[in-house]
Amino acid sequence: MKYRIWQKYFIGFLTVAVLVLVLINVFGYSYNRRNMLKQRQDVLHQELRLIADEYRETYVESGISREEFTRRLEMVAVLLDARIWLTDREGNLLADTKGGVEDAESVNLPQLRAGILEEVYVEDLELAGLTQEPMFAVVEPMMSGVQTRGYLLAAQPMEYFHAEVNRQMFWNNLLAVFILLCFGVQLACYAHYHEKSLRRLQKAAVAYTDGDFSIEMNTKAGDAYRELGNSIQYLAEQHANLVNYQKNFIANISHDFRSPLTSVKGYAQAMKDGTIPYEIQGKYLDIILFETDRLSNLTNDLLDLSNFENKGVRLEMSKFDITKMLKQSAMTFEGKCSQKNLRIRLIFVDNEVMVSADRGKIQQVVHNLIDNAIKFSNADSTIEVSVTEQRGKVLVSVKDHGIGIPKESIGRVWDRFYKTDLSRGKDKKGTGLGLSITKQIIAAHNENIKVISTEGVGTEFVFSLAKAE
Repeated sequence: MKYRIWQKYFIGFLTVAVLVLVLINVFGYSYNRRNMLKQRQDVLHQELRLIADEYRETYVESGISREEFTRRLEMVAVLLDARIWLTDREGNLLADTKGGVEDAESVNLPQLRAGILEEVYVEDLELAGLTQEPMFAVVEPMMSGVQTRGYLLAAQPMEYFHAEVNRQMFWNNLLAVFILLCFGVQLACYAHYHEKSLRRLQKAAVAYTDGDFSIEMNTKAGDAYRELGNSIQYLAEQHANLVNYQKNFIANISHDFRSPLTSVKGYAQAMKDGTIPYEIQGKYLDIILFETDRLSNLTNDLLDLSNFENKGVRLEMSKFDITKMLKQSAMTFEGKCSQKNLRIRLIFVDNEVMVSADRGKIQQVVHNLIDNAIKFSNADSTIEVSVTEQRGKVLVSVKDHGIGIPKESIGRVWDRFYKTDLSRGKDKKGTGLGLSITKQIIAAHNENIKVISTEGVGTEFVFSLAKAE
């Protein structure tokens, strides 16, 4: 059986309430009774010591009559709300503030209760012929020097203490119930708040699962539910971004595959049907080869990205001269540069700069960046490839003087298939994956790559490498 939050709180509250009341009435009753008896014992002992001193000074030394001393005991007994007995040293009753002294000669307390005069206090005392109910009594010897002249006993009914303890327990229970009710009200408010917050989170989570990301988490600032709600909302936003990315990914890859396939199929069908004469088929075969190259490059880039994500970028680290690699890479682009009358200018701080990296992967990065620079450079301009050293790192820069990247698009150049409107018209053969691959390769080296661009002025890519020891 599933319990709602308020039910769990209610069960917990009842458990605590019952436990508190049981503890108060079981242990509290015993504690209060013991404490009250102890307090009363101290008061009676103190009064009996005063009476004992007075007995020695007045009755023994001054020689006042027993009747007069008994009257004084009766007055004290009234003030203490207690019954006082006076005995001689053998325990024979000399005075009783309640029963008088007529039968004193015939009553001996030790005979009625053995060892009573050796006690400090006695609970539930019953003396045949003297008491009609259980009593609480304290015993105080009367001394004259080192000799015991007699004993004083002060007694009160046990029922008096039971009534006092019950009265105190009533107020204790009333206070406990009041506190528990206040606690219960506060607990109910907490339960309502927690259940309301969880239902809101549940509603939002279900909506996010169904693809509705418009619901926001409205939780109080500084609350734990706000942190949880923000986490769920962040997760939902990431999921929404992933869904949008997947849609864009499928749309882009479908477009990039469909366009060359349409061209290949169309020209192949036309040559088969004889629509394109044999003597000019070479031109269209070149177009078919160009489109198949696009498909091949796209497939290779997708495979690279898939391997990077599933297996990580596996690096084969070695030490090599980065300036030599850049010279070789620049030479491979001579044909493309000549078509646009571009010039690649190499700027090195030294003729030899050794780095520690994966040579093949870095060559792929350099190729992507130079190829990008050529695509988007203005005709009759210069591409600057430079190597500098800074704080133990080697910085490689590829800078063009071309169309640049719009400010709002700079943060997205690393996204797969992302192309700005300006670049889409310039880049006919690109797959839109080169910079994404470049980013992952540099990240696998635990290095950084950044882009600096001004629209209409040009773009510069800079990445760092570890300098070889």
